[in-house]
Amino acid sequence: MANGPGIYNFLPMVRGDTFRARNLASDVSQGGVPLALTSARMQVRALVGGNVLLEWASCEITGDDSNTVRLSAKTADEMQALPTGAHLYDLEVIFASDGAKLTLLAGRFPIIEDITRD
Repeated sequence: MANGPGIYNFLPMVRGDTFRARNLASDVSQGGVPLALTSARMQVRALVGGNVLLEWASCEITGDDSNTVRLSAKTADEMQALPTGAHLYDLEVIFASDGAKLTLLAGRFPIIEDITRD
């Protein structure tokens, strides 16, 4: 298993733009065989220990080896509710083999101000 989370910084997103669904693949393996996941969740916060600004409480697990985490889309309204800033996130997964929990990814989730509005 990894010695710490992989670092992935999302590109800046404009507040109020739809967050498109996307896959985040796990590269955690044992003996060259990918380890299957049973669940995953991701939270975005302005700072460590701060309030949860955005959450994927139950991410879909996909892929032939059940080791790809799919983040569902978030609507423009959900994204409009976020404050701007250099937010932080992490993605936790639970492994099918033994129920172990691991923070797989962590990094920045920046939101910038939108200019065009209704």
